[in-house]
Amino acid sequence: MVVIEYNGRFPPTFEWVLPYKPDHVWQGDDNFGASLKALELLGNELGYQLVGSNGVNAFFVRKDLAKGLFVEPATAENLYAKSLVYTRIVGHINKTYIGYPH
Repeated sequence: MVVIEYNGRFPPTFEWVLPYKPDHVWQGDDNFGASLKALELLGNELGYQLVGSNGVNAFFVRKDLAKGLFVEPATAENLYAKSLVYTRIVGHINKTYIGYPH
C-alpha cells in the first residue's frame, strides 16, 4: 500500500500538479501538492490502483494485488473525498490538519 497526501481543494476531474520549485514556501493558499486526479494517473503509470481517499490522503495498492477487492471504477471521480481543512464545523474552524493557516 502507498499513501500520498493530495490537495483536496481541486475537484476530482481536475488534473493539477504544483511544478517543482526548490525555494517554494506554502502561503496558506491552494498552491500546493497535486490533485487526486493527477495522483490517480501517476499511480496507473506506475502499476498502482487508487483504492480510496479521505480528503487529505490517497490510498493505492499494486494493481496485481487489488483485483476485485476494492470499489470500481478506481478513478478520482468515483473515490474523491473533499478536503475538510477549511470547513467550518458548528461555528468553529476545523484545525485538525498540520499547516492550517491561522
